[in-house]
Amino acid sequence: MPKTPTVSVIISAYNRPKVIPYAIQSVLDSDFDDWEMIVVGDGCNAETEAAIRAFPDNRIRFHNLPENTGHQSAPHNAGVEMARGKYVFFLNQDDMYFPDHIGARVAFMEEAGTDISWSPILLLQQSGTDSGPVDPAKDKLILDGAVADGKFDPRAFVISSCWAVRRDMCHKVGPWLPVDQTRLSPSQEWLSRAQKQGRTMAFHRHVSVLCIHSGVRRYSYVTPESPEHARAWSWICDGPLTRLQLLNCAAIHMAGDLFVTQNLLKEYRRPLLAIAQRVGRTFSLHPDAVQRFFDGMKKGGWVDNHTKFTKNTPPELAPGQSVQFGTSDADDLVGPGWHNGEPSGRWSAQARADVIFYTTNENLSLELTGHSLRRDDQVDFLINGKPVLTASFEDEQPLPIPVPDAGLCVLTIVVKNPTSPHALGLAEDSRVLGVHLSSVKLVVPPPVALD
Repeated sequence: MPKTPTVSVIISAYNRPKVIPYAIQSVLDSDFDDWEMIVVGDGCNAETEAAIRAFPDNRIRFHNLPENTGHQSAPHNAGVEMARGKYVFFLNQDDMYFPDHIGARVAFMEEAGTDISWSPILLLQQSGTDSGPVDPAKDKLILDGAVADGKFDPRAFVISSCWAVRRDMCHKVGPWLPVDQTRLSPSQEWLSRAQKQGRTMAFHRHVSVLCIHSGVRRYSYVTPESPEHARAWSWICDGPLTRLQLLNCAAIHMAGDLFVTQNLLKEYRRPLLAIAQRVGRTFSLHPDAVQRFFDGMKKGGWVDNHTKFTKNTPPELAPGQSVQFGTSDADDLVGPGWHNGEPSGRWSAQARADVIFYTTNENLSLELTGHSLRRDDQVDFLINGKPVLTASFEDEQPLPIPVPDAGLCVLTIVVKNPTSPHALGLAEDSRVLGVHLSSVKLVVPPPVALD
């Protein structure tokens, strides 16, 4: 009996014998080799079957449905039934994995313990040339499938080539629907159904899939050659620097699109201002200057607004003063590395987080009340960059941190390897959390008793 693989990669194939080899080879070139590939033909022709069978790797299985169904649903359902892996990956025949995709995703699934995960993809919308390196002046790429807060939103179109699903979840959520049974794409209907069932879904912030949608390319199934795929394949093979160039190209185009969209929204929301700005242009007036005039902003006001944080000094704490760290009273104390305040306090969001204040007294202590996510964590505390204490929190018991000098004080809290409640199996909260502070209080330490 063959060893059960960790990953089953399912590819739905139909009559693109010059294209599907790129998808298959991208899996073969993976830096993770514990996989099986199940290629299911949707009643595909002999040329496509021959292109698939040309790969001699015994991890690849091919099954051809007797009739063409016209969509991925039936091939994917058949592939799931044949899959043996712990995780199921879907890969469209038009798309390609970067070499680290499978390994990075398996590691993410294991750490997150989630049922389903997805990631942003690089989508090649338009290739400006037939060969050569990526060119931001000619090629148009975007990042697709990304979400704002890491939570699945059914309005986002998440292509299945970036999914990873626990195989048992494929059966629990149920089969992909035929196209005539949904007003959505079958892939989006399946994800929406999974969300409604309460399946855990996690966003993997790692770009490792390159997609070229055939549905928006005229005659893509008629013309056998695809110069775009040949060119994109060279990018897959060229290594990390080329991937960085692809991301750079996507950033440039998406920033341009965002600029246009934001200005159109401004004109839609404030039509009278838009008219005034167009008139102002005839007198060489900058449109932003016109807007700020109508908003009542005085000359110099824009710069003043943008320098108020750099000009401000941290708040002064007086001996005996206590501040609840989750309230607005603590906002000016909060340096980098924190989540937003909550009624009970505030969580650090990174390995390092700062509390910044000013004091006119020497030889004080800053009492921190709170707890760490992992109750036995040893936390390092630094004052103005100098280590002063390593200790663990006792739940809601004041922990005194020595503040030896007067003046500006930057307390840096260092938590090694911060993690999330979800990763620890404590809650569904997927935020990275380190230390939770409920209050800070500056105190005069009691005198040291002399023997």
